Amino acid sequence: MTRVFLQQLLFFFLPFAAFFVYLLIRQRNPLAFAHWERSIPPLAIAGLVLVAAALVYTGAVAPRATGVYQPPSWQDGTISPGRFE
Repeated sequence: MTRVFLQQLLFFFLPFAAFFVYLLIRQRNPLAFAHWERSIPPLAIAGLVLVAAALVYTGAVAPRATGVYQPPSWQDGTISPGRFE
């Protein structure tokens, strides 16, 4: 769960990091708020689009369990966990 959360944070902040590098290349101060104030909403939207695309892609290509699901059952006084067969 933590790994997926960190990946989504990476995808969200990727446009901000790219803009930071762009400001460095253009020899502007990347820490000055004047360069960022009009760019924050488009960068946030781009980050959210990247996160949504990553979630859709992960859902489309994630491995799926095949077989028939056997629910938990009571056997000989113990509960056997559910499983795929």
